[in-house]
Amino acid sequence: MELIGTGILSWPRAERISGRYGCMNLRRDLNDDFFIKLKRNLSGRCGTLVAVVKETRSSGHVGDFFRGLRPSTPKIGERIELGTGTIFYDDHKTIGLRPGDGRGSDWLDPRKLYRLHDQTIKLYFVETEKAKKKKGAERC
Repeated sequence: MELIGTGILSWPRAERISGRYGCMNLRRDLNDDFFIKLKRNLSGRCGTLVAVVKETRSSGHVGDFFRGLRPSTPKIGERIELGTGTIFYDDHKTIGLRPGDGRGSDWLDPRKLYRLHDQTIKLYFVETEKAKKKKGAERC
């Protein structure tokens, strides 16, 4: 597993509105917009994003009413796989996964995102076995 960054998990509002749920970011603090610098050399690689919970708190998010999703609180040490796909960076502060099946929504698992919202996590990248054998050339 390669560590991408450690911080408080959130995502841009547009991800919920569009239903894509494809990218996220890590913040230093709940009360500011200072985003954690993420490891940037993973673009185009195929694998799984994995979160390991370091610190928990109540989430301030109301959830996704249309889908009936609400935040929940994980346990410290809980390991949660967010999805598998090709890593991309939307901008200087977000990382995401593009699935290989062409779907337009739920690129990351929204239920798991809401479980991790406002939680302090360590975010890891785990390359798929096929990608390792093909040196990252596999389409997810």
